[in-house]
Amino acid sequence: MNPSHPPPPEQSFLFHPHRFLAGNALVCADNLPVLRSLPDECVDLIYLDPPFNSNQFYVAAFGDKGMVQKQLRDIWRWTTGTQRTYDDLPHGRLLECINGVKLLTGQTAPIAAYILYMAVRLKEMRRVLKNTGSIYLHCDPHANAYLRILMNTIFGEKQFRNEIVWCYKGPGNIKRWFPRKHDAILFYAKEDKQAVFNSDAVRVPYSESFKARRKYAEGDRGITAGYSDGRSESQIDASFGKGKLIEDWWTDIPGGGQISRNELVGYPTQKPLALLERIIKASSNPGDLVMDPFCGCGTAADAAASIDRKYLGIDISGIAVRVMQQRLESRGDAATPIVYGLEWDDHDWRDFERRALMSRDDAEDNIPGWAWAEDKVAALLNAVPNQRKTGDGGIDARYFGAMDTVRKESIIIPIQVKMNRSPTALGRPDMDRLLGTQTALNNRGLHAPMSIMVSLYEPPDALRLFARQQGRVTLTTSSGGAVDYPVMQVLSVEEMLLHGDRPKLPPVDPRSLVGDTQDRMIVM
Repeated sequence: MNPSHPPPPEQSFLFHPHRFLAGNALVCADNLPVLRSLPDECVDLIYLDPPFNSNQFYVAAFGDKGMVQKQLRDIWRWTTGTQRTYDDLPHGRLLECINGVKLLTGQTAPIAAYILYMAVRLKEMRRVLKNTGSIYLHCDPHANAYLRILMNTIFGEKQFRNEIVWCYKGPGNIKRWFPRKHDAILFYAKEDKQAVFNSDAVRVPYSESFKARRKYAEGDRGITAGYSDGRSESQIDASFGKGKLIEDWWTDIPGGGQISRNELVGYPTQKPLALLERIIKASSNPGDLVMDPFCGCGTAADAAASIDRKYLGIDISGIAVRVMQQRLESRGDAATPIVYGLEWDDHDWRDFERRALMSRDDAEDNIPGWAWAEDKVAALLNAVPNQRKTGDGGIDARYFGAMDTVRKESIIIPIQVKMNRSPTALGRPDMDRLLGTQTALNNRGLHAPMSIMVSLYEPPDALRLFARQQGRVTLTTSSGGAVDYPVMQVLSVEEMLLHGDRPKLPPVDPRSLVGDTQDRMIVM
């Protein structure tokens, strides 16, 4: 370790919860450690639209012609990590609930793994919810019954308020059962008599036919000027002014396939703004903090910002967070999202090392450590990961720099990620292959003036010398001016997390972060 480097920070971003509670924060991380870092009773309303245990990948297409990739995974398995979580559960009702699910479905069934995953998170959600708060859990028939039992266990049967049925329409070609066209939203209060509920904020107008029937029943068929109770017709009309309190079945809000084009961001599980605005108006007041721990494309945060609430959105996907950031920034001054968890300083070295070396069988998400690390490093460098994990042409990610104003071309920087299990596992042949990849891109007429090798552990000095011998290049961008950069850089995750080292990169082209330009910027 170089003594000139500053010591590593003792605490990560997760242990500074005040950064989140001020509101208007987006956190890129697993929601469990974020929830555990928050103090008791600090959130006014929780809405969550978690994975539904649908046993499928969702294909996300961001923007009108966005990059299509299987990146939203909703497949569950009982792994060694799941077993560790189960073994850590204290004796009590929650453990009994999980044991009941295991008994009904199989000791290591996928649904048992899913319910355990949700259980430890919902327990933390109840802790951080204020006594005046409520929680709305959005689900579909895949896990509804099990989640209802889990919510009763954690929040209590007496705190159950509604199972809201959100009905929608859409095409379907089902021949063996009725088309499934509704979701359930489980609504629970934290405390029986303290929870906020603004009934007047979620009323809808009475239909004209209903008002006519009421007038007929109350007066002289609505024809004469006076009614039997002495009220005039104008007074009868005024009695309908507040409108009708909606029931627990909602048919007036279109489903995902019918969301207006102005709202669509290309996210496969996107929910309409009207749905979230109704929930937030009902169970919070202006200035309250609304949390969505599975915030996806950010509809809950967007809705909260639009009706004078603060938001805390958490999602494990860096791409999802970028989608949210762009969506909320489009509001101008109405929402100023703060994105945490996308910086190297926000990650713990030991946690990164453990996950990067994990086998597929040990990983709850069924993703081997090397593949996880490739995507994580890409996100932290603001690069675009290569979705081909094998046969990737030696490119694990691409960093797109702002346009070179001299060459009038975008800058493409190939990145290779090697999760070497020891410093000596990374060798000169790896560097030669990366240099060859960079040369091949240039031979194809692309502007690839630099390349970066990222290893897990600190690389040997001989490789650093080889990288320096490749020389330097001057790049001129409109935002950065003329700056010299190394043609090749080699550095490690260990150095970046423990010592604060960073690669030297030109300003990023913001089009590479999100939007319909991703597909044409990615060179396969």
